[in-house]
Amino acid sequence: MKRSVAVGLAAGAAIVLAAGLLMPRARRRAHTYALLDSLTALPLGTAFDSLRRVFPRLYCPEMQHHHTEELPICTAEADGRDIRFEVPDHRVGSMEVMVFGRDMTDAVAWTRSRLGAPRGHCTLDEIRVAWWNLRGATVTLTEPPPGGRARKLAIQAGGGAPPGCA
Repeated sequence: MKRSVAVGLAAGAAIVLAAGLLMPRARRRAHTYALLDSLTALPLGTAFDSLRRVFPRLYCPEMQHHHTEELPICTAEADGRDIRFEVPDHRVGSMEVMVFGRDMTDAVAWTRSRLGAPRGHCTLDEIRVAWWNLRGATVTLTEPPPGGRARKLAIQAGGGAPPGCA
């Protein structure tokens, strides 16, 4: 059993590594841009069923337990990137996508090309954040700490600065 799990993990890691090495840079950038474009086109408040049509392999553990008091969270994988949705009342409340390595510069380039210059910058929980307004929503992009390898792009309700920014 342990051997089959280890072989499966090794095979998965090899596939991910091969995809990262073999996929041309321009094609990977196009995938990143298409994913971010599709997320920003999905309006907050969209019904959960519509979300399932866009992301068929959506995983929602809290939705299976109807009596839970926690905010329902769903996750999906798209082109090797993890996406997190908060779905209160079976509607999309917020979206987050983590980008790593080479994709970090693509996320910065995408936000600047699609949304222009940031409306503001602030620090939340010791993490530097740039933010934009988009159709009544706030889009935030974290700046990685020195030596950091990830950025988070989040879309949440509200048209101004993120909660906690002055």
